Amino acid sequence: MLFAKSNEYKRRLEICRTCKFFEPSTQSCGPLIVGEEVETEVLFRKKSIKLCGCVMPIKAKLAFASCPASKWNGVLSMDEQIEFKRFLLDMKAQGRLEQNDMLKFYSFKDKATGAFNERSTCPPCVKKDINTFLESMKDVDVDLNN
Repeated sequence: MLFAKSNEYKRRLEICRTCKFFEPSTQSCGPLIVGEEVETEVLFRKKSIKLCGCVMPIKAKLAFASCPASKWNGVLSMDEQIEFKRFLLDMKAQGRLEQNDMLKFYSFKDKATGAFNERSTCPPCVKKDINTFLESMKDVDVDLNN
């Protein structure tokens, strides 16, 4: 399950809609970011944060997504998200799926979704899952040199 449960989704969205950084016209966290635009940096609780510019009715549905102002969190910490994305990119680059990689993938997927996910031994099915996760994690920055 890639998506947050219905009650969690509603809770997150309500928090977003009452946030001073929420843009009602675009339903986004700060100004909507399109293409190569840079995030907006703001001061929140005496700390500098970068507003994500995401469309919140979409982002709030993702089980692993989190609020840049830490008003709600995903199932995975940011470090875990980076580790998961790095792992997914490595698996995709290999072009083949080893049994150990598939076990690790499902372990990550279970944690990311907060639920036990049905296992598949079908490489095209797992590759599709990997691509779905990578697409949904496009805003998670990963330095591939580390």
